[in-house]
Amino acid sequence: MKAATLLAMVALLGMVSFCAAQDAPKSMTGTVVKVDGANVTVKAGEKEVVVVTDDKTAVTVDGKEAKVADLKAGMAVTVTPDTGTAAKIVATTPKVAE
Repeated sequence: MKAATLLAMVALLGMVSFCAAQDAPKSMTGTVVKVDGANVTVKAGEKEVVVVTDDKTAVTVDGKEAKVADLKAGMAVTVTPDTGTAAKIVATTPKVAE
């Protein structure tokens, strides 16, 4: 009985460690201020952050595949991860008031 309990505890600890390692990276939301080559300046809250991109950065605009150069000032963006080189940038074009 003790061996079964110990084995169950080890299995449970292994599952908890695996789940903790699978946490999704944090993201940052904000508004594009400007695009300068591979760098995108984003206003996130009260501060401006320069987001570095590379050829592996996946960019979408309004749900369609795009390039960093397609990002424009005023677009709402979500950048993942929130630090380091961006792996993904999801942008939406602001709606024009009618």
